[in-house]
Amino acid sequence: MLVGIFLAAVDGTVVTTAMPTVVAALGGLELYPWVFTSYMLFTAVTMPLFGRLADTYGRKKLFYVGITTFVAGSVLSGAAGSMAELVAFRAVQGIGGGAMLALPYTILGVIYPPDRRGWAIGLGGSVWGVASVLGPPLGYAIVSTLGWRWVFYVNVPVGIVAVAFIATTLEETTGAATGDIDYAGALTITVGVGAILVGLELLTTRPLAAGVAVAIGLAALGGFYLAERRAREPIIPLVLFGDRTFLATITAGFLTSFVVFAGLTYIPLFVQSVHGGANSSAIAVVAISVGWSGMSVLAGRATERIGERRLSIVGTACIVVSFAAGAFWTPATSLIVIVAVSFVMGVGMGTVTPPLLTVIQNHLGTEQMGLATSSQQFFRQLGGAMGVSILGFVITTLAREQLAAVPGVSTLGDLQRVLFETNTPPAGAAAALASGLSSAFVISAVIGVGALVAVFGLPRGESGSNANSEQADPATD
Repeated sequence: MLVGIFLAAVDGTVVTTAMPTVVAALGGLELYPWVFTSYMLFTAVTMPLFGRLADTYGRKKLFYVGITTFVAGSVLSGAAGSMAELVAFRAVQGIGGGAMLALPYTILGVIYPPDRRGWAIGLGGSVWGVASVLGPPLGYAIVSTLGWRWVFYVNVPVGIVAVAFIATTLEETTGAATGDIDYAGALTITVGVGAILVGLELLTTRPLAAGVAVAIGLAALGGFYLAERRAREPIIPLVLFGDRTFLATITAGFLTSFVVFAGLTYIPLFVQSVHGGANSSAIAVVAISVGWSGMSVLAGRATERIGERRLSIVGTACIVVSFAAGAFWTPATSLIVIVAVSFVMGVGMGTVTPPLLTVIQNHLGTEQMGLATSSQQFFRQLGGAMGVSILGFVITTLAREQLAAVPGVSTLGDLQRVLFETNTPPAGAAAALASGLSSAFVISAVIGVGALVAVFGLPRGESGSNANSEQADPATD
């Protein structure tokens, strides 16, 4: 399962490193952001479907489907002849990515009893930090020796290893298909979430088109609500939104991801605008990743002893403190201070993520493990995607005049492209970004307080040791 998680986790950082070479080979710089957006979008919309189908048809079968789709998308992406083709094939890869974000944690939740789930999920969370650190040098090594296409082709042998492991070690008899697939729910949630994410992506460049897309998305989500009311086996049963534990976990997961993933995106941009060069921005990413991965393991191990609620409160508080401190950054702020604050941010996310997933898995139990896991992962992914877009819009809007004074720059996207092409920060970029980032961090701290309120809503007695009396499924152990 860790190999499968690593496959999805390392993809983003490896591809990011390769993109200058890809653009030089294929052209289409204007489509550069959509290489990541298409992957992210299809990852988000397919997670709930994979999780629900896994509970019905069996997790092992769906894991095969997901990893096969991911590898097929990787092969197609490696063979792309244009940037438009690459964007399309990354969407295929994203469908498989949705499975890799939901199913490994689902299977870990099934094969480990409640008092061991935190430990297993903590290991899975640490993989993300390791992938963030290893991804950039790995991508550079692959591009330098084998060429950029092998950034995608390398997923094939790794995928084969993951399939071999699960084929020889996991015996599963669960999954009694009823044939009641919620097609209407799958279609409406895909259109709804997809349209909203596309609209948010267009917010700074095409506001009218963004408004139309968001309106379509909201209408589709209304259709999703009606579909779920009628479905025999709904993708996300509406009754769960009246469940205090479910609502607290998805709210906290959404809000913490909303702010932290935006931080992961814009803190490196700020550092690069101040100090120049990709190496300086990588330091901030590594600081977040090390804090995240290290605390994922520690928090997972401490879940039974300390409890999910206490760990979630501590982790969310660290996130709030880090963004409150970041609100005071200026172009004169030292790199050491930025790295320290980024590390605390990573520690907070590493502390809060495993217990949130553990508590909902324990709460809903083995029979709904796919639903529990995919719902939590879906709202986290959705929060991260929306946070990057909305806070990026906030930064661009608040710093519009300062950005306009920078040669060749009017939006954050323009600044990213300039740094992408030259690695040299244009004059005035640091001051402009600091102005917008400060306000965005204040907003992030407030949103973090909202997440803190949500985790206080977790049941006091619900922990890995006493959430319920279920044990690991012997058919899958």
